[in-house]
Order: sequence, then C-alpha cells, then structure tokens
Amino acid sequence: MGRSFYEVLGVPHTAAPDAIKRAYRKQALRWHPDKNRDNRQEAEARFKEISEAYRILSDPEKRAVYDRFGEEGIRMVGPDGSVAASGQPRVVFSGMPFANLDEAFKLFEQVFGSMDPFASEFDMGMTDFGTFPSMNETKWRPRPQKKRKDPDVFVDLELTLEELYFGATKLRKVTRRVMMADGSSESKVEMLEIIVKQGWSEGTQIRFKELGDEAPNITPSDLVFVVKELPHPNFLREGDNLVVTCNVPLRNALCGYQTELKTLDNRTLHIVVSEVIIPGNVKTIHGEGMPLSADPRQRGLLLIKFNVQFPSHIPEVNKAALMELLPPN
Repeated sequence: MGRSFYEVLGVPHTAAPDAIKRAYRKQALRWHPDKNRDNRQEAEARFKEISEAYRILSDPEKRAVYDRFGEEGIRMVGPDGSVAASGQPRVVFSGMPFANLDEAFKLFEQVFGSMDPFASEFDMGMTDFGTFPSMNETKWRPRPQKKRKDPDVFVDLELTLEELYFGATKLRKVTRRVMMADGSSESKVEMLEIIVKQGWSEGTQIRFKELGDEAPNITPSDLVFVVKELPHPNFLREGDNLVVTCNVPLRNALCGYQTELKTLDNRTLHIVVSEVIIPGNVKTIHGEGMPLSADPRQRGLLLIKFNVQFPSHIPEVNKAALMELLPPN
C-alpha cells in the first residue's frame, strides 16, 4: 500500500477543508506535467495521485469512508456514497477514476479556472475578513514576468574647468542594438544632448534611462555619463573654491608684492600684498571661486597660495649687509 492521501497532499488527518484545498493547489502546481517537461512521466503519475487524493478528501462523505476503511473502501463505495447495512462498503465499481490524465486536468481546471500550468504566477486575493475567498469569488491575476535589468553602463564625460564654470551643451553619439517587431535586432545611432550646469564637479552623474542594448526579456541598462574634470594650466579646483599658486621672490616677500591674475571669465584681478609673505601664506578673495551648483549666482573662494622663492646663493659681500638689515628674530 502506497502513501495515504493525507501524505500525498502533505496535510494532517485533522486538516480543515480550506487547508486541503490550499495543499492541492500547491502540489498540483508543482507537479503539473506541462511544468515538468524534463521528467514528465513522473510528473503525470504524481499529478494523477494528487488529483485523486483531493477528489476524495474534498468530499466529506468520501473522506469519512476513506478515514474508516482506507483506500480499498473508496474503491467499493456506491455512486451515492452508500455502504452495505453490515457497515462494510458494498462493491459497485472498481478502478481509479484518475487513471486517465484528462480527468486530472479537468479537476485542475475546475479548481483554478485556468489550464495554465504556471498558475503559481497568479495572485489570489483575500476577502475583507482576511480569509481565502471561495473559488467562485477568486480572481486569478497573472503577474507580469519581471525582466532582468542589465547593469548600468558608465562613460566618462570630459569637461574643461571653463565648461564647468560657465555651463555648456555637449553632444554625444551613442550606438546601440534595438529590437525590431519581428524579434530581430539592429544597430541604431542616437545623438544625446547633455546640458552641463554651472558648478558641476568631478563625479557628477547624468543618467539616461534604458539606453543600453535591447534584448529579449531584458530591461536595457541605463547609460550614465560621469563628469571627469580636465586639468587646468592655472587653477586647481577644491570643491567650490579655486586655488592658484603665485611664485614670489624673497625680496618681494619681504618688501611687498604685486601681481595680476586672469580669472576664468577673463577679468583681471590686481593683487597687492604689502605685509611680509611667509611661506605657506594664503590670501582669500571671496566670490571669485566656482559657481555653486545649487545657486550659480553664488561663488566660492579664490585661494592664492604663495610660494616664496629663496635664492640658491648669496655672495659673501652681501651676507654682512643682510645680517645688519634683518632683525635677529
């Protein structure tokens, strides 16, 4: 004797009708032959066994006979479920009704209202009382298959400091594969316009949604341009600030220093330093740095770093004069 019908459905003998129905749905979905093409022969046998177990256990009268007399009793129950007066089931018919696979498929269709073997992809709603609805109330809704998304594609967008200062419009040509109506794919060239905003910085990302190559059952990747700031011959950027280094001869560091600086917007700044310049000194000028990306009307700082240049040699004749002129500390 094989497994009991309760074991086939994976429920205890005390299982309620709702639990039996849920167990049948789970097992029938798992072993539906169309979902097990690699081991269809085993799946058909299991599918018929599951269907027979549910047919008996879902019927209160047949379940009562089965609980009392077992599977042999079910084989001898009359069409009306009656048994002989002796208490033993009387022989009326024999044979398993689900020897034919078509009968198992019919039961599946009655329970699910669908012959789709992948009905596990359906949602079954709950009633307002938090219970499973009856089969007449159940609405099966196919869940859309989730497409796998390709990872983002990153491309450098090289920009000069002037372009980040003023803003710019950049055009980039992109070649990608696109799907055609007949399922084939072809190469397509697109021109993308990138509006560079004032104050953008190294690492800023500009994302174009789903502009990667198209393929069946794949969501195209996002195309992401990443700002790469090109070196500038005069200025170094530190956040929203601009840094420039001025080389100052020692005598100017001691006696006063003047110079002119060209800004990124081609203005001339006159720099005058009357105090002694100590190596490492920094002069700060407000409002002459980079535009702030959040509010381009605002500017960062211009930081002027002084590199004091010392002579490599002082003649002996001048050393005494310097010693006389310079304070001891």
